[in-house]
Amino acid sequence: MVESPIIGITVSIDHGKVIRKNVDYLYVKRAYAQAVKRAGGRPILITPDIAPRAVAELCDGVVISGGDDIPPQLYGEEAGSLINFESEERIIWERELIDVFLEDEKPLLGVCYGLQLINVHFGGSLHQDIADSHRGALEHGGLGKVMSHEVKFDEDSFLFPLFGPKAVVSSNHHQGVKRLAPGFRAAATSCDGLIEAIQRNKIIAVEWHPESDATGDAIYALLTEWSKTNGVRDL
Repeated sequence: MVESPIIGITVSIDHGKVIRKNVDYLYVKRAYAQAVKRAGGRPILITPDIAPRAVAELCDGVVISGGDDIPPQLYGEEAGSLINFESEERIIWERELIDVFLEDEKPLLGVCYGLQLINVHFGGSLHQDIADSHRGALEHGGLGKVMSHEVKFDEDSFLFPLFGPKAVVSSNHHQGVKRLAPGFRAAATSCDGLIEAIQRNKIIAVEWHPESDATGDAIYALLTEWSKTNGVRDL
């Protein structure tokens, strides 16, 4: 019997700054879990309280969900004025998680911050603010603003068979890929030339939020298909 794959979804951490003073909270949009469920997977939320190796033993695939900004020091730059740092605890744990899943050849989907973290982890860099450092940039949203724009897919990418040459996506990021990490290829770009999706083996990462637009069902179905295993497993 083949069970539906278990898909882990990482969460953000509020260290007592926004939700409730001096109390740590874990949170993530429910839309991620709903997208995984629609795609035939079994979603579970995973946190830095679970060792990366234990996550790999439990989950067939993982979604690195959206979040705040990655410290530019991780790619050799000083932070600009618009940086809103993601939790250091989360970043350290997710980087360990990426290494374990790569070692086990299990699939990963990065979303927005998730793409940025994957790119930086493997040696790439970021535009700290697209509007300031990317020539001719269109409006990509971010900093509380959600936009829609078109992306074009590379014909040899994992995404081209799903969508054809282009699609309209939900965009909510003020940062983006500056230098692509070695070993990765650009799977999609926007009309201003910004890399919007990257891929390598069983890693696919997108700068937009597919759980919030019409691309979501196909992208999460791709992750679920990659994550299928034989045997019966219980949550």
